Amino acid sequence: MPLLSSDALVLRTYKVGETSKVVVLLTRERGKVRAVAKGARGGRPRYQSALEPLSEVRVGLYGRQGADLLRLGPCELLRSAFRAGERGLETALNLSYFAELLDAFAQEGEAEDDVYRLALAVVRAAEGGTDSVVLARYLEAWLLRLHGVYPPLDHCAGCGAPLGAGPLDYDARAHGFVCSSCRPASGPLLLEGARRFLIEVFRKAPAAIEGTIPEDAQPLEAFHEMLIGRHLERTLRSLRVLKAAQA
Repeated sequence: MPLLSSDALVLRTYKVGETSKVVVLLTRERGKVRAVAKGARGGRPRYQSALEPLSEVRVGLYGRQGADLLRLGPCELLRSAFRAGERGLETALNLSYFAELLDAFAQEGEAEDDVYRLALAVVRAAEGGTDSVVLARYLEAWLLRLHGVYPPLDHCAGCGAPLGAGPLDYDARAHGFVCSSCRPASGPLLLEGARRFLIEVFRKAPAAIEGTIPEDAQPLEAFHEMLIGRHLERTLRSLRVLKAAQA
């Protein structure tokens, strides 16, 4: 009998031995887990396309309670991210970025239902045609928020006073947006369009956000990159690849 049966998202795989892979899964019941997929490589791979990044699968996992590495048993492909990736290079690269971002933020062996539901919603929105750059900012913002990193949009990080309408002025010393009384701030300054976009992100499902990133919300990319880099203390490889492709 499996130690764990769960729906999951494939985050990444890497080779081990002659014919096997280790697969990193974001499971609904136990957060991030790692399992050996025996026979996943070779002329007739056992799991075929089920282990592609961001595939939604139903798995059986075997092993000891608390073991760092489990064994992958049955793996049923429920939904593939291939169709979204076929929309072009930028979408494919963003999907790779989503998988690495989720891998970086997900907790080992700790169920995070909000993170799991977020991941599913973003992948399905990509499949439905939502702009992949919009989804990148959406996923970044929500992962940062769920892990207590994203600064509130409605009150000053310096004095706690309500923030009035208009641009958001970030101050690194206060770890948040500050009011006029607490300035000067270290920056960056996020214009009103960025604030409106963030309000929409935190109120709506990803599939409900239409169009592309507003021009005056473009600085969110660098702002999120700064917050993520400080939180993870590293730069994600897929982000470097994405930036190189955009150059």
